[in-house]
Amino acid sequence: MFDRNATQAAIIAALRDQARARPDEPVRRAVAGRILVAVAGSRVGLCANVAGSVFDPPAGASLRGLLGGLDLIGLDHGPACLAVAAASALLPPPDVSVRKAQDLVWAHGAGKHVAVVGHFPFVEKMGADFASFSVLELSPRPGDLPACEAARVLPSARVVAVTASALANGTLGGLLEMCAPDAFVLLVGPSAPFASCLFDFGIDVIAGSLVRDAGAVLDGVAAGLHWRALSGVTAVCVARDDHVKKSVDGGGDSG
Repeated sequence: MFDRNATQAAIIAALRDQARARPDEPVRRAVAGRILVAVAGSRVGLCANVAGSVFDPPAGASLRGLLGGLDLIGLDHGPACLAVAAASALLPPPDVSVRKAQDLVWAHGAGKHVAVVGHFPFVEKMGADFASFSVLELSPRPGDLPACEAARVLPSARVVAVTASALANGTLGGLLEMCAPDAFVLLVGPSAPFASCLFDFGIDVIAGSLVRDAGAVLDGVAAGLHWRALSGVTAVCVARDDHVKKSVDGGGDSG
């Protein structure tokens, strides 16, 4: 049986409370493609399809109504994905920097121990500038470490980039508990909601997505496209207040 740790439970509760504080909206369209899930109110929220298969979202729901799926994170992936996407649709992004996560990893990781949870495409270009570089992956590719190595690798990493799909599959809390208190931590990917409550759990930067063309994104998700193949969406970053300047400017040394 899935064991939700205290940090994961607290993250879910905080995200639910922040999203429910927003005015409710009807779901204009919800799609679950092979790779991503999208939920549209006046804004579009995305989430990785951690269910691993195409499914039919319920009809006639409201955004806040879908948030009940947060309680099923780690148990029932379909409703959990929809809930994370609905939370993203409810939470408007604050001031954002049109900057890619890999740029921040490079800026903060030079000469340090760096770990990435999830085999992002950018990891193929990284490693030479770091004291050490580890990629943790549930389905390891050549050069990756299995995800079960996280407890060995993360405590010594000074910069950690965590795939935001960990929120939807229920592993984010455990991963954050393994990170050193002074590590620079990024939550990366389309599953990352712009929820300021996440900064209370040791995350320094939320590197998510800003949907600019709802129709194009929803159609692309329904067609099974990966995030990089979607049109009408931009990678953006939001930083915790005490890291805003150095995250946006790329300067500073936040170990």
